[in-house]
Amino acid sequence: MVMSVVEEIENNKEFSPKEVREILGIDNSKIQELCKVADIRLKKNERGLTFFTKDDITNLKSASESNKTSTQPVPSKNVIHKGTNSISGASIVQLVETLRNIEKNMTDRITSVLDEKLDGMDDVVMELIRVKTENETMRFKINELNKENYKLKKEINSFKKVPFGFYAKTSTDKNIF
Repeated sequence: MVMSVVEEIENNKEFSPKEVREILGIDNSKIQELCKVADIRLKKNERGLTFFTKDDITNLKSASESNKTSTQPVPSKNVIHKGTNSISGASIVQLVETLRNIEKNMTDRITSVLDEKLDGMDDVVMELIRVKTENETMRFKINELNKENYKLKKEINSFKKVPFGFYAKTSTDKNIF
């Protein structure tokens, strides 16, 4: 069979990766996997851009069918691909909302536990203030009693023992130390 010029031009036509995605209805990662399976080496044109031939596309189709992998549509801009998982914009919004609900629930639980624990603390704080005030009052009384004790010792030391069990008062300015 002799090929016509049109068939020969079609067989030698260069297809960009974008055109291959549209023809096969798969994304770039799937094309890369199929190239490995079909042992297709990537070719670059004189401008350094990757291209495929019609034979390459035929081989990719047969590799896709023999591999029995499901074809995926070209991903839209609001879909994020990560391995085999894909998350749409609505899923992201739902995940963010779920995370906010979890955060709110945790905050509410911690707040309620702290409120329960601190509920009786007001009484404890009031008792501590009362004890502190009482402690200051006691310190003041101790200081007053020490002053009085000092005065009494000074008064006692102002007496000097005289014969017959009597005591005579001397000057009160005498230092007890």
